[in-house]
Amino acid sequence: MSATNDAVFHRRNKQIQDAIDGQNLKQALQLIEKRMKKGEDSRFLKAWKAEILYRHADDAHRQRGLAETLELCKLEPPTTDLDALEILQETLQKIGGQEDTMRSLWEKAAKAKPQDLEVQLRWFSYAFEGDDWKSAQKAAMSLQSNFSKTRKYYFWAIFLSYLVAVDKNSSEAERKLFGTLAYRMASKAADSVPADPKELLSTPRAIQNAEELLLFIKICESQGRHSEVVKLLDSQNLGLSSRIVQNDWPFVGEKLSGLEKAGMWAEGLSYARDLLAIPTNESEEKTLQERDDWAVWSLLVHSVQNIKDLETTAEIRKFIDEFIEAVPTSRNAQLARLDLIHWSFKSGSLKSDELITACQEYFDRNKTKLYCFVDLRKYLSDLDKGSLTEFIEYVSPTQGIEGDENDPLKDVPAINALKLEYCFLLSADEANATQPKVEDFVSRCLQIFRGAKRPERTAAGSTIESQPSDDLGLLAAMSLIRFSGGWINDKPEQIPDTSLIRAAGILERLLLDSPHNYNALLLLVRIYLRLGAGSLALRTFSKLAVKQLQYETVAHNLFTRLATIHPSSAPPVEGAEYKDFHPQSAFVQALNFYRTADVTTVRNRTNGLEYGSYVNVEGTIDLQRRLKHSVCRKMWALDVKRIQRLAGGDNMGRYSDLARETSPMADQRVFDAFMNCEAPGQPTFEERVRLGPLPKERWVKSAQLTDQLFDLLKNLAAQKPVSSDFDVPSLDDLLSSDAESEMTAPEIESVKLHLNLLKVAKLLSGSKSVDLEEVDACLSQVEQWLEFTSKDFALDSAKLSPVMSRTAVFLKPETPSAPSWKYLHVAFLVLESLKALSFIYTITSKKGSKTAKLPKDRVEKLAGLIGEAYESARANIRALKSRISEPGMLGSLVDLVLDGGQQLRTELAKTLDMPALELLCGELMESWEESLDGALSVKL
Repeated sequence: MSATNDAVFHRRNKQIQDAIDGQNLKQALQLIEKRMKKGEDSRFLKAWKAEILYRHADDAHRQRGLAETLELCKLEPPTTDLDALEILQETLQKIGGQEDTMRSLWEKAAKAKPQDLEVQLRWFSYAFEGDDWKSAQKAAMSLQSNFSKTRKYYFWAIFLSYLVAVDKNSSEAERKLFGTLAYRMASKAADSVPADPKELLSTPRAIQNAEELLLFIKICESQGRHSEVVKLLDSQNLGLSSRIVQNDWPFVGEKLSGLEKAGMWAEGLSYARDLLAIPTNESEEKTLQERDDWAVWSLLVHSVQNIKDLETTAEIRKFIDEFIEAVPTSRNAQLARLDLIHWSFKSGSLKSDELITACQEYFDRNKTKLYCFVDLRKYLSDLDKGSLTEFIEYVSPTQGIEGDENDPLKDVPAINALKLEYCFLLSADEANATQPKVEDFVSRCLQIFRGAKRPERTAAGSTIESQPSDDLGLLAAMSLIRFSGGWINDKPEQIPDTSLIRAAGILERLLLDSPHNYNALLLLVRIYLRLGAGSLALRTFSKLAVKQLQYETVAHNLFTRLATIHPSSAPPVEGAEYKDFHPQSAFVQALNFYRTADVTTVRNRTNGLEYGSYVNVEGTIDLQRRLKHSVCRKMWALDVKRIQRLAGGDNMGRYSDLARETSPMADQRVFDAFMNCEAPGQPTFEERVRLGPLPKERWVKSAQLTDQLFDLLKNLAAQKPVSSDFDVPSLDDLLSSDAESEMTAPEIESVKLHLNLLKVAKLLSGSKSVDLEEVDACLSQVEQWLEFTSKDFALDSAKLSPVMSRTAVFLKPETPSAPSWKYLHVAFLVLESLKALSFIYTITSKKGSKTAKLPKDRVEKLAGLIGEAYESARANIRALKSRISEPGMLGSLVDLVLDGGQQLRTELAKTLDMPALELLCGELMESWEESLDGALSVKL
């Protein structure tokens, strides 16, 4: 095409595109048809015409566009024009469910033009970016076949064959076929490596770098060829000492892993011992620093345990002792020694005295290290109560505090000893954790905490993230919560709120000196949420400065059930970001992470493939998959829509597709940022301070039903066209016998009610498949729920109600003082359900509505019951709010924090900062009022 013709072509195309951009699809079609009548009857114009037809709102045009698009995809000879192919691809993506057609479209074009690199690469890119590994593998095979001089295409073909082989969606036959292909191609590349490294670059299809070798190792591992990995890394051309590997430590790790997985214990023992050869000079000492790795010691220990030979065991025990004598700072060597002694004790060949002695020696060597407690807990757990008591007495901090007064580590031995006492004398023997014992323990923690050397406090606060003595404050707070008398039958919901308030006072004191202590901030977020102080939890969470992937792994500690505890915005905080006081903004920011992560991971994996970083690309693909199917992502999408229903704000309809998504879920939530000193086998401390059971798939399904109900009711209320062709799940589909393992009792009751309302809404949508008798039964159950709700919130003469008795914060017996999370959780779920019922009343009572009608007397009765329940809930909320502002409330809260036996009261008074404590109690009262104001702001 000449330059003049090219300019004319682009000018004409721009006219069409301008019409499309201006939403003038009719004009765009006319311009195309005009060009086609003049003889410009190209595949490109036909594809564009079909795409414009499919963009139309009316079904007739859309069906015509669909038919013309599919017809173009079937044409012979196949379409090879790149612009036409792009348009057809985009249209097929909009149509959805056309994966086979898209594959065929590009495959036929590539076969018709085998030497057109751009067509081949575009086929590969679309398939690779769309996670269509089979199509991408075909494209890669085509590229390496047709452009054999470009070596990377050969390795792309190997990598894509491997991805198909390890893909869970591949059939067994496909996994075997593509796995074999990947192995054979990679083996060929390995065999092609010349003996002389200088000849390597002249052998294009040989493995030339570490990334390609790692890919081959991954292929071998995926097929269980672990001994072959060992053989490969022992070879001359690709072994550890080869030019490609050059003894790079990650490859040593691969050999260690290969030896262990292959069960090559004799070889593993020999190799590990060689790596850990005791140094005889300074040069060897430097080399040993890298080799003194737990992976090496682990193989050494596991080899001994699997060989099971007394002579070998004794020999390695002696070797480890000699190593420790030569390198006394090696934590790994000491742990390997403990591992072998512990194994011998469990197998019956050693007495408990030897294990106790070994643990005492380990404590003496490592007592100034905070990891000492975590290391010892594993080995001590198999000792009897008498032996444990003997060990705790040995390490007891009453022996005195060692070291220089100015040494920040001088208190670490006492910290380790107190953690061991908490674990084995309190947690493991819960029945004997009496109040005097616990108060004595907390007092000792506070005494050492108060005497610890800490940095000078400045107006700006310390910049130190944490200090060893912080763990004493955490231990004191955890003990007050954990052993507060509410743990009968291990029911964490019975933790007294008074214990939580006192623990919050201690943690806030800790944060005055260490404002960035992650463990303390995270626990404080949970405490404030349990206390119903959502705005304080949100503000505290902002100090964690959560970024990127932490929205997936950590943010759940704030967001789980936040929508039914604190959906409304608190008053703006000076200097704070919107997300720090506005829950909806916090959820939107979290969801924005997932949106940007989608874009970033696609770009990273494409770039990684270009650079040949195959193992990293696989990791990125796995991360992208987990983020795409994240349980947190679905939960936040459902809850941000719930917040909008309860508190108003921006329309959150953009998250509807994500909220409805039904693919399998991936769970990456982590809880290890919470300090845990519980005895092995006990629930972790974090599990004990959750806000109800951990939500999983059943919670998501139930929340999706509620979301579906509201979307349907909103459209019916606005008289928008809706489809009545949807299935209503059975109650068993939503809630099985183990529903309580994921959902609170109010959530279970809520979904039962919403299931009944969905059946009613289906009738209102015009469905002919609804059983009228079943709808009548649903309405009866709804009426019963409304009557129960009114009674549950109804106040007696003492301004007390059943729901308050069950869920409010009681600072004094028989006097509800404030809302706990359970009170707010019930209130907001009830208000949400009342909003749904209000929609149903609006729809059924609207004049001129074309929806199916409910009996008039039923509708009027429903209206009366909705009003009664709503006013009963509001009166209850107002009554509880009035308690917070009663005279003496602030003083009661301060006194509560300082309460306890004489020893504990003394230590609390000496430790806590009184102005800061009064400020905390005042902020807690404000946060309670903000939570209740949020509930009162919910309108039907």
